[in-house]
Amino acid sequence: MFSIHDGAAGADEWVWPFTLANLTAGLRRELEDTTVQVLQVDSFPLPNRRPSIGRVQGLQVGYAGKRTRGGAIKLVLKEPHGTTRAGLAGAGRREVGVYQSLVQHLPLSTPGLIAGSPFGDWLILEFIPASLEPEAWDKSHYLRAIDELTVLHDRFWNLGDDLDAFAWLSRPMDADFDVHVTAATQALQRVVQEGKPRALVEVPGRLHLLETLIEKAEVIIAPLRLQPMTLLHGDYWPGNIAVLEDGRSMVFDWQLAGVGPGIIDLLTFIIKSRWWFDHLPLPASTIIERYRQVLEEKNGFTWNADEWQMLWDHALMWRFLQEWLDLIAATPGPLLETRAHQLERIWLEPLGEAVERRLA
Repeated sequence: MFSIHDGAAGADEWVWPFTLANLTAGLRRELEDTTVQVLQVDSFPLPNRRPSIGRVQGLQVGYAGKRTRGGAIKLVLKEPHGTTRAGLAGAGRREVGVYQSLVQHLPLSTPGLIAGSPFGDWLILEFIPASLEPEAWDKSHYLRAIDELTVLHDRFWNLGDDLDAFAWLSRPMDADFDVHVTAATQALQRVVQEGKPRALVEVPGRLHLLETLIEKAEVIIAPLRLQPMTLLHGDYWPGNIAVLEDGRSMVFDWQLAGVGPGIIDLLTFIIKSRWWFDHLPLPASTIIERYRQVLEEKNGFTWNADEWQMLWDHALMWRFLQEWLDLIAATPGPLLETRAHQLERIWLEPLGEAVERRLA
């Protein structure tokens, strides 16, 4: 008799969003054995998980086959359906698209896709155990991650028109621009109505600063639109990179994959790393210098100091407008208060300086 468990339901009650046929077909492809049969599906807790888009859980699947005989395999089930803004392609649809259509072109290693809904409602992926937690990364790990990010950007450098073939990719610079500005406007309204976080509503001039970002969104985005477009991971930082026992790394969580200037991925890497880990084993300036140096070596593209500072300011303003204002508005007040110092130091002070330099 077939047996399944999820830690709550009883045996023989199917509780998963995929069908047994979906899982069986995926395992047969993965194991290269057309005789494989699924015997049991159990859930297990994933270690050290951080907040993500949608629900993520571990699966342990028992199976048997004539060539593979039998065993168990650990997988990851992701259910990102219904978690993205109206007007945008779903996060799951983007990730399924990357694994099905782009992964063979990526210069980075990714988990294998076992099965996935064509609409991205669910994905079953290879489970990748990291041998080193992101908090324990040293300087060499950060530099290697930046080298690999540069290789990704170089592979698709100036290929924005070619990437139009993948309609499900995020396009915040053009097709999705109005959606992000509308979401930022609604987020600011929530901040005003709810009176939090205090770092925004109680500091003189902060609300005006946010209003300025929204009013001048076209000005903010203009110089970024003039940059070479490439494939963006969208959420590239150590928390989405597994360092394996053999030293290789594997990049996952492609739910925000899109098209845009590479500086957006670089800024996201630095900001998010500082947000989660506070102090890094190397200064942000070293990370930026490494990215620019490797990119110049690969394709000869350079910026002078003034150009780079201008683009960095505009990328900072746009990223806060595009993602973080909405995130802050949706975060519970007590949690924001515990991060008040980081919010001030990592975002609000640099943001104010950028607005003063570029939008005053």
